[in-house]
Amino acid sequence: MPEIGTDANPLAADPEISAASLDEPAPSLGGQTAGRIAGAAGIVTVSVILSRLLGFLREWTVAHQVGSNAATDAFYSAFTLPDFLNYLVAGASLSVIFIPVFTKYLAEGKEEEGWHVFSTVITFMAMLMLLFVGVGELFAPHLVEITSPGFASAEKARVVFLTRLMLPAQICMVLGSIMAAVQYTKHQFLFPSLATVVYNAFVVLGGWTLARHIGMTGFALGVLVGALCGNLLLQVYGTTRAKARFRPNLDLRHPGFKLFLKLAVPIMLALSLTFTDNWIIRWFGSYLQAASITWLQYGKILMQVPLTSLGQAVGVVSFPILARLYSEGKLDELDRTLSAALKGLLAMMIPVSALVIAQSEPVVYLVFSHTRLRGPDFHSTGLALALFSLGMFAWAGQYLLSRGFFAMHNSWTPAVVGTATTVASLPLYTILVHRYGYRGLALASSLGIAGFMLALFVLLNWKLKSRTVRSNIVFFFKTSAASLVAGWGTYQLDQRLEAHIPWHSTVGSFVLLAIGTSVGLGLSALLAKLLHIQEFNAQLEKLLRIVRRRLGAARRPQPVVPIAD
Repeated sequence: MPEIGTDANPLAADPEISAASLDEPAPSLGGQTAGRIAGAAGIVTVSVILSRLLGFLREWTVAHQVGSNAATDAFYSAFTLPDFLNYLVAGASLSVIFIPVFTKYLAEGKEEEGWHVFSTVITFMAMLMLLFVGVGELFAPHLVEITSPGFASAEKARVVFLTRLMLPAQICMVLGSIMAAVQYTKHQFLFPSLATVVYNAFVVLGGWTLARHIGMTGFALGVLVGALCGNLLLQVYGTTRAKARFRPNLDLRHPGFKLFLKLAVPIMLALSLTFTDNWIIRWFGSYLQAASITWLQYGKILMQVPLTSLGQAVGVVSFPILARLYSEGKLDELDRTLSAALKGLLAMMIPVSALVIAQSEPVVYLVFSHTRLRGPDFHSTGLALALFSLGMFAWAGQYLLSRGFFAMHNSWTPAVVGTATTVASLPLYTILVHRYGYRGLALASSLGIAGFMLALFVLLNWKLKSRTVRSNIVFFFKTSAASLVAGWGTYQLDQRLEAHIPWHSTVGSFVLLAIGTSVGLGLSALLAKLLHIQEFNAQLEKLLRIVRRRLGAARRPQPVVPIAD
């Protein structure tokens, strides 16, 4: 299922925090730009959180209406072919790819020529997608034999039907991604940010209203309508507001289109683990017991709630700035900006992942208590969530580091490294799934993405001749040590509280999580101060300032309005 993770802001829990994190390392960008980033971060953060909540509600609706069984496994497996088609044309990365192309013409004062390239790319991609979707519809039964070989005949037939129904949605997503790029470049973030909100809302609506009558087909119809409304029609409107000028053409020899292909082809040809992870999980999962794919899907979606809420919007908002810094030759500022963003990202993601791991099963009970899931489903989903959360920091980190390469017009390095990581990880998936079943797939996913992030970190710092490598490494180990202790303390506390709190319910799990999380965050803050983790302390101090200011406003005496006789 198309995710925002994985295409939201590690530092954007509050717009004020986002602005500080982004403008401190690069003061020469100016107050006006910093203010624009802060405002944009606020828009993106709100939409990301809303979209994540709707994405979570989408999975909750599946669990509530259907549960976890062979039908839900077939539904999630039906996304493999549409996702592959999207990846084949670099659909999830098209906005990232086209931003440097369009920015180049804006920086050179050639906006009209930039719109000409935009028209060429839109025309070409529309024709290409129509061709690919047609081929996919025709050969779906044969392709499903490859993507889901372990299913029985009835499940394969269901996968084929759902695949054919959802394939056309990719046309909307691909074209919408290009239109989002020009809106980002024009510093208009609202409508691109709303795309996934509208998409998820229609999936939820389709499932809630239709699943009782036509099963998982209701969700699939929601996917199709949501993509049409959110990813296509809304972006057409947003691009119009950005004063886009579109004239269909196939000027494939234009230097701008050639630059677009130069950046896109490596991603089209690569098989990065960020995309193939879901395909690998579904392929192996088709051989496992029924509901295994669904447990993994639920676990990964829950892991992505904090990941995308805290870890993606900074990439969306800062990428045009990074691209401009590179175009202006300010590599030292680019290095400092990336380092500051990475530290802020890790300061948030590592402690959060430790707390999620320590409390994974109560989290699942909080989310899925009033659904068709049963005891074994809760336990299995909790284990999947904990194992996926081991790699939470790496999922967020690779997103940011990849955009460092993209900003420098280098898409080959992430593509080659991503493909190499996928190939190197296949034996790991194979060994772990045979030994630990679905749990092995979640563990292999986390280990693989951690290896990918590490490789990107080493290569990007070598490329930039970075002076921040040592401080970044020291920061990572300090934060990890503090989070490990805080997570262990939270787990021990929860074990003792479970005997006194009926936590196998929504209210009970909420109480347990509230107590455990409060203690865990307190421990993290204390250990961060003892270890002198400045970035964590800075973020905490800003949060406390905001809370004190808002509490002060709430306590301020209000004027008394006299009541007329």
